[in-house]
Amino acid sequence: MVDQVCGQLRQAGAVAVVGPTGFGKSAVLDAVCTVWQSSGDPVVRLSSAPADAHLPYVPLVDLFTVCPVDVRGELPDVQRSTIDWVLRRVTGPEPDPAILRVTVLSCLRAWGRRARLLLAADDMHWWGPDSLDVFGFAARRSRGSVSLLAALRPDGPLPHDVLGGDAVEIAVPTLSPQESAAVVRSFGIPLRTAARIHTATGGTPRLVWDIAAGLARAGAPAVLDAQPLAPYARKALRAWQAGLAAPVHRVLLLAALAADPSLDAVRRAAGPSADAALADAEAAGLIRVTGTVVFPAPVVREAVLAEAGGLAVRQAHLALAAAASEAGDRIWHEASALSPARLPAGLVTSLADAAAAARESGDHTRAAEFGLLAGGRADDARHDLLVAAALDAESAGRFDLARTALDELDRNRAAPAARARARLAVVDAAGRGAALVEHVAARALAEATAAGEPALISAAHLRLARGLRWHRGCHAQALAHARSAEEWAERAGDAVTRASAVALTARIEQSRGTPGHVAVLRSALAAGTPAGIGPVPEVPRRVAVGFALLDDRLDEAGRLLDELRPADRPADRLWLLGSAVQIHAHRGEGSLACREAHRLLALTRDLGASPGPPWYAAATAELAGGTLQQALSYAELGSTASQEDADSVSTAHCLHLSGMTRLLLRDVGGALADLLRVRDLVQGLGIVDPAEVRYDADLAEALFAAGDIPAAMRTVADARRRAEELGRRGVLASLDRAEALCHAAAGEFSPAEELLKRAMRTFERLGHPLQCGRVLLTHSSVEQRRRRPARARELQATADGVFRRAGAPLWAPARPDGARVPVWLAGLTDAERRVAELVTEGRGNRDIAAALYVSVKTVEAALTRIYRKLDVRSRVHLMALVQKDGHHACR
Repeated sequence: MVDQVCGQLRQAGAVAVVGPTGFGKSAVLDAVCTVWQSSGDPVVRLSSAPADAHLPYVPLVDLFTVCPVDVRGELPDVQRSTIDWVLRRVTGPEPDPAILRVTVLSCLRAWGRRARLLLAADDMHWWGPDSLDVFGFAARRSRGSVSLLAALRPDGPLPHDVLGGDAVEIAVPTLSPQESAAVVRSFGIPLRTAARIHTATGGTPRLVWDIAAGLARAGAPAVLDAQPLAPYARKALRAWQAGLAAPVHRVLLLAALAADPSLDAVRRAAGPSADAALADAEAAGLIRVTGTVVFPAPVVREAVLAEAGGLAVRQAHLALAAAASEAGDRIWHEASALSPARLPAGLVTSLADAAAAARESGDHTRAAEFGLLAGGRADDARHDLLVAAALDAESAGRFDLARTALDELDRNRAAPAARARARLAVVDAAGRGAALVEHVAARALAEATAAGEPALISAAHLRLARGLRWHRGCHAQALAHARSAEEWAERAGDAVTRASAVALTARIEQSRGTPGHVAVLRSALAAGTPAGIGPVPEVPRRVAVGFALLDDRLDEAGRLLDELRPADRPADRLWLLGSAVQIHAHRGEGSLACREAHRLLALTRDLGASPGPPWYAAATAELAGGTLQQALSYAELGSTASQEDADSVSTAHCLHLSGMTRLLLRDVGGALADLLRVRDLVQGLGIVDPAEVRYDADLAEALFAAGDIPAAMRTVADARRRAEELGRRGVLASLDRAEALCHAAAGEFSPAEELLKRAMRTFERLGHPLQCGRVLLTHSSVEQRRRRPARARELQATADGVFRRAGAPLWAPARPDGARVPVWLAGLTDAERRVAELVTEGRGNRDIAAALYVSVKTVEAALTRIYRKLDVRSRVHLMALVQKDGHHACR
């Protein structure tokens, strides 16, 4: 944005940077002024403050204070006297406004003849009318003499009034989710909290920064922390609301509390002054008024409520109750105006009925809020309402509300069964962060056991098994809990939970490479359970979709997925979208995959859900229909978020994608670092099925690119054995592609070609167009090595067509146009070039081996080949060759 402003200043001479309070206008001005001054040119900053708004000509003091003596000396006596009056060096009557206008104009023109002056006006919404009049007159007439820059709010002066009719207006945008994440992550705050901050602030830069800085000062929050954010931005929020009249504050409070924030409802509660107050609040950027009253930055709503006194809140609730047109809204506000202990029995019953009605309509968040309001007093009847509220909160994906219900049950010492049910709701609401609340699931199991309820014991074992699988993979403990869940569900006669436990057992057995896992899943499907919608992901039909994807049966996976639609619960929608992205991406439907991924990321932010798997899905979509750089960015975010959530399985998936993308971007060292971490993770998780995390072929290719062909062949052989045992056709085809490179490097071109043809046939049968394109690119490089350039170009062109039709990035980026391979590198392979380049940097063999993630022996063998090909005998001769080539290049 700084580049854009500077460019327009050079072209147009006048730029207005426009945005609401907190959008960073002053920061943009600071940066532009720094760039301007770095060239040795003068900058004058004019500013004001709320306390100065009633004083005349305050901003002009900044101009006249720094005006050079020789510029002032060029002005007539009357204008110099006017300057002295503004600076309060002389007393007397106020100068004629016309003389003041001409004085400022003369000063700017005279100064502009001596230097390339930039006049930067900030906080113009606090300028008095006299200052605006004088500045506007001089600014419009000094164009060409000086450059003009102003920071304006949408409710402040118009750009054309203060800078002239042809001034360029540049709006300051909100931060994107990734930009917010970058800011928040710089303070060491978890990505899940970063998403919550972005949603709460609407991406307003100042609020994002202040909240992140405040949280960092208080100590980085836990990943699943749900503390209020408004206190960490109190200073900025108070400044945002400064100067607003009492009616505006009241209408903001009404809008913040309204169960129905429609424009009509707020008008009825606020009375005749509503429209004017709403207009002032909207002009200040605090709300947006359409058919409803919306807070673009929800943290502003939180701040309005925090700043209001108890009496004001009670009166606002009563006004909203009187104005409510719906019975549920009226009950809500009447109850909110009272303390929990004073709620009459009849009102509690009404709240319970309202919660049931909201639940029936699918509004689980509202149902949870009704339940929490009704269940605030300690008795057994209300405990049931709190348990229902926790379950509704889980259905809505609201970890914070589920936790609130549990805290109330703990505080009121509810029965063990009630607390166990609420704890399980909290675990489910945590999503893929279940490992972070493993202690909650363990306590739920203890309470369920104390209550002696088999169904509840089964549910607790099932949650523990799920969390352990994500965190520790195929750990024996996870399998033991899954089998215990099955046994207890059978005792309880709970067919749904039993089927889910069997499906989870099948999932764990599949990862462990147990051949009978498909039969286990069939037994779960035979139970005739519902179509896979519920709080536990491992329901049979959903696991069946996963198995179809693992086996590369894309059409079947798509059909099974369609049978599970539609879904009401947010967690189910997240899973459906993520699965749809995978299917579209594998089919080569890049644009569809990207569209679904954007929906998935938006829903994840809205819910505050675990961001790791959605970032992984987004990276997959970008590989199919976006850019490699964006895919890498998403994969890195997913890896970080998954590690924060203690989700080791998702971490492995994200690291595989980042390693694969780095390999495609020819960052071999970075690719090897990621893929070797994946190998360690997968082995630690006990994952045997190579289709679970398909990293083996990419690791082999990275090892090949680094020059360690024996290690690449060992990797292929080990993965091939496991893939053949389990019949993983897609994995075997990828391994064929990687092995072909190794054969070609050894000059064994016939076996390489046969492997590539077999890989191509397999991927065509499976319907993986992008993998077909990758095979074609590999075949092209093999033909290039065989010195068949025409055939290599033909294969490259065919691959280009495959990727173009899919809308995908080219998975083997060409070198930049005009890039020249140095003469001394000619004839070397890519791996040999990397070794030679590191030698010329003065690195020893051990350093080179560490940098390329290969053995010292591999480096020594590469050097032997390099010396032979370049006809040199030592490192000294190699350096001499480099210097000679550099001399020719300079000539």
